[in-house]
Amino acid sequence: MANAETILCPENKNIDQLIDQAISLNSTGKSKEALRLLQKANDIAKSVGCEKGELNATKNIMLIYSEAYDYKKALEISNRAKNLAVSQKDYKTLSTLCNKRAILYENLGIYDESLKEYEAALKYAKLIAETDQRYYQTSLVYYNLAPYYQGQSDKKVLYYLEKSREEVFKISDNSKDVPLEKKVDMLISVNMNLGIHFRDSKNKGRNVKLSEFYFMEALKQFDVVKGKINPDTKIDLYQALQEFYQMKKDYRKAIGYGENMLALEKSNSMPYNRRVGYMVLAKSYLGIGDHSRSQKYLDLFSKLNDSINSAEKQAVEAPVKKMISETKINGEKKIQRIAVISSSVLILITGGMMIHRRRSHKIIHKKYEDLIAKIHHETGISTIESTSEKNNKSNGIKSSITITDETIKVLLLKLEKFEASKKYLRKDLSLTWMANNLSTNPKYLSEVIKIYKNHNFTSYINELRINYIIKKLYENPIYREYKITYLAEECGYITPKVFVNAFKQQTGFTPSYFVEQLKASA
Repeated sequence: MANAETILCPENKNIDQLIDQAISLNSTGKSKEALRLLQKANDIAKSVGCEKGELNATKNIMLIYSEAYDYKKALEISNRAKNLAVSQKDYKTLSTLCNKRAILYENLGIYDESLKEYEAALKYAKLIAETDQRYYQTSLVYYNLAPYYQGQSDKKVLYYLEKSREEVFKISDNSKDVPLEKKVDMLISVNMNLGIHFRDSKNKGRNVKLSEFYFMEALKQFDVVKGKINPDTKIDLYQALQEFYQMKKDYRKAIGYGENMLALEKSNSMPYNRRVGYMVLAKSYLGIGDHSRSQKYLDLFSKLNDSINSAEKQAVEAPVKKMISETKINGEKKIQRIAVISSSVLILITGGMMIHRRRSHKIIHKKYEDLIAKIHHETGISTIESTSEKNNKSNGIKSSITITDETIKVLLLKLEKFEASKKYLRKDLSLTWMANNLSTNPKYLSEVIKIYKNHNFTSYINELRINYIIKKLYENPIYREYKITYLAEECGYITPKVFVNAFKQQTGFTPSYFVEQLKASA
């Protein structure tokens, strides 16, 4: 959020004071009080014709709505801020606003508009008169463009990070417009993200040595402005290093950076970083055989993860709850009448539901017993991991397209290798990606899976993933202590809900039930 660093409205200094008070309140979580003060500052600025004050207040109002996940409202308000910035030819603010609008559109899934805003942000950044400020703002836009292309193009991600780094290096160390600590902070962030880029297992250009080089380059900057590094940036870098060394199985270093991150996070409250830190520490301590500390951090992760999910849910549902509460008063009498009728019906159906529940439980437990029996019968769960139970023979379905026998044989062999490589655990897996990876086309791949694996593409991948996690849960008791969120991520699902649905569809019961039964029989 932008403080009133200079006097925005000389004829009414109260505007600046109100904005600064609002920013202070918002930083302590009092967003409603902050909004009231910003609106008051905005009204006063309008009444005295101070556009600079109005722009600053409007910009900060937009940011509060953005933080509250009300992206549409934030975009609506940003239109007014943008018009004010245009009339003042304030290119720095225009670039910042377009950058923010790009992120808002991205959050709403409107990617074409998001890209347009990034392009506008870059255009305005290049119009900034102050040389070093122009370099800094241009670097910032390039930096934000990199994650826009994440998962779409590794080349573009790398291109924009390198462009961002080039621009930062142009900034003078003795600049009047960009303090040295601001330049260094940006340089740390860019180097860190280059390290993350080359560390990413999904990146075709993955290079562990280059990853470590950029992480070390980021660390070197700590000595340039001792004690003046933004704590948030420091926390992010420690966490990136923690994950890097955990990936390299250098668990001691991973633990060192993780513990440093948590110590710094205590006074800077960054719960998302803390959540990742707990999980990586749990894995790292497990890696060195310290099961008690591993369990300690796993418990902390689970507790914090539940808390974060609850807070996010409340934040997203807040507008809906407000509407419900407003409607509730008018409909109270109607609800009471419905309640009387409902209670009578409820008494009648409760007995039936209890009987149905008992029967359902028996059916579910029978399915669990069948799965365990199948595991034992097949002498090891590894055999259920392959979907080639029919030895890659046609299931009798006639192909709708013509594929040569040789092509089919090659594809079936590639599918076996694909299953063995566990690439089905990738979160970004799609039919198109898989077809490219297997050097075929989506139509052939889909047809072979349908005929020889007796599945469509989605159910084929689901079966591989669910069998993989069944194996982990059955063979390794530590997995039974993990939360559903972690299990979902482990086998390639983006959300726990999709994972639970896929697990239930394949087995007939939930992963929670499977874990409970395994624990009970241990």
